[in-house]
Amino acid sequence: MIKCIVIDNEKLAIEMITSCIEKIHDLEILGVFHNFLDAMPIISSGKVDVIFCEIQMPDINGVSFLKSINNPPLFIFVTGDPGHAIESFELGVLDYIMKPLEIDRLLKSVNKVRAFLEPEKSSAFERNFLVIRDRSANVIIPYIELYFIRSDKDYVKIFTVEKTYTVWKKISELEETLAYAKQFLRVQKSYIVNLDHAKTVEGNLIKMKGSVENIPIGGQYKPELYKRLGISGID
Repeated sequence: MIKCIVIDNEKLAIEMITSCIEKIHDLEILGVFHNFLDAMPIISSGKVDVIFCEIQMPDINGVSFLKSINNPPLFIFVTGDPGHAIESFELGVLDYIMKPLEIDRLLKSVNKVRAFLEPEKSSAFERNFLVIRDRSANVIIPYIELYFIRSDKDYVKIFTVEKTYTVWKKISELEETLAYAKQFLRVQKSYIVNLDHAKTVEGNLIKMKGSVENIPIGGQYKPELYKRLGISGID
């Protein structure tokens, strides 16, 4: 089990975060805290794998709190403040999630936690193709041929070099399947993009190579996109 704690001074935020965490089978909540001071004993015990934490707190902000801890556990900020994303990633924060938290977004973060804590297990998922069901056949799509995935209600369209496939899956399922393939990233609620086919990032659009359509960037996904691409500032 992945052992976590939640730190937030708002009751509704705590309820939102804990409700999502409780839906993930291998996450265990060791404690919920309304301030950083009360959380210090359990953090110091070494029992915590990951902290889900708000940045804007009454006593001290989350970034300063992180800096104050020797050998901190993994940090995931769940916050309404986008202003500390770049600094947080520079300090080694595993993820930066904008409120309101959704289960699909949390699953993405938990996959990162799993990969960090159990790299030997994550290596089993390292492959260079996606397998989908198309009518009566199992189709193998090499990652290099996959441009992007777009969600449309209860199904997704998978755009490849050869053709476009329609698959009756949720985009969150494919996001979890592709979590260990570093070239794929959820950049908007309805889009997963293969960054190997990206040409430029301009404003809130990713312009793709060739004649592939441009991909919109959602605000809450931009910090992770910029981190992945090594871009130093957010527009």
